[in-house]
Amino acid sequence: MIVEEWKKRIACVTGASGMVGSRIVQSLLQQGYTVRALTRRKDLTLSGVDMSEQRLRRPRCMGLCDMHYGDIRDESVLKSFLNQANILFHCAAELKDESRMWDVNVAGTENLLRLIPGAGITYFCYLSSAGVVGKTERPIVDETSPCNPRNMYERTKWEAEKRVAKGVNGCCVVVLRPTNVIDERRSGALVLPMRSGWADYLKILLKGGENAHVIHADDVAAAALYLISHASENPQCFFVSCDHEPMNTFAGIWKLYKNFERAGSFDESGPMVVHLPVAFPHMLRTVMRGASNRGDTVYSSKKLLRHGFVFPLGLKGAIRQVIEERGKVTL
Repeated sequence: MIVEEWKKRIACVTGASGMVGSRIVQSLLQQGYTVRALTRRKDLTLSGVDMSEQRLRRPRCMGLCDMHYGDIRDESVLKSFLNQANILFHCAAELKDESRMWDVNVAGTENLLRLIPGAGITYFCYLSSAGVVGKTERPIVDETSPCNPRNMYERTKWEAEKRVAKGVNGCCVVVLRPTNVIDERRSGALVLPMRSGWADYLKILLKGGENAHVIHADDVAAAALYLISHASENPQCFFVSCDHEPMNTFAGIWKLYKNFERAGSFDESGPMVVHLPVAFPHMLRTVMRGASNRGDTVYSSKKLLRHGFVFPLGLKGAIRQVIEERGKVTL
């Protein structure tokens, strides 16, 4: 009987081996979904589990995971992947190879959008990026802010996002724009206090007052699942960031990490980390690279918070989790 209930809830995840995608898979399995995970390579691991097995049974998970190997540009692969599924999380993207970005990020998304109505998908979550905003003069950026993407990755994510925003009949559509996603594999601004080399101290002196825009992959995955039951019939877009936390700067993260490393707590008292005014690195970037965003630009998650979402980790939880997973501090 329980197995039959699993079969009634099928969730598909593209980019299932990535930081956010793998965590979405794990959370779905814990909630009892049958998960179809799409990936291009058979030698990758999914949250520490060998992906060579076609069907996986996860510890502490109620659901089952079916691995689908193939390319998001191949519609025949996608038809089998999506067949009679209920929900879809599209996390796959080309991040490095500009020659493949349009085909993967835009054309691949178009393939999914064409197939969703026939597959029976009722919830579609597209993982975009805060980077689609590009150059902005606004000190606080929200979902109403104009987008002026600058590089190929930002442009292709924005083009895909515009197609998703048109909606799909009979399907709730959500676009997520996370900021700088971190985990134990890619620790972002946390790498500076972890290494604490002379170059890291210099970087903190130069840009310590700038926002780091750190958000843990667990929080992004949690937002994607939360909106399953909080989405509306009209397509919606949400920034996913912890920029509302005042310590989410390069200097703030340095201080939190060092305090936790020394005392096992995130004490915010005591002297702040010395750094130059935030206007200085902005001026330097402008001289060297041309027009750029100010370092104190905030990507607001107020809309997501108004929908009742609570970040499971937040900034301090993200730092603690990375420390624990990397084994940098004995707890």
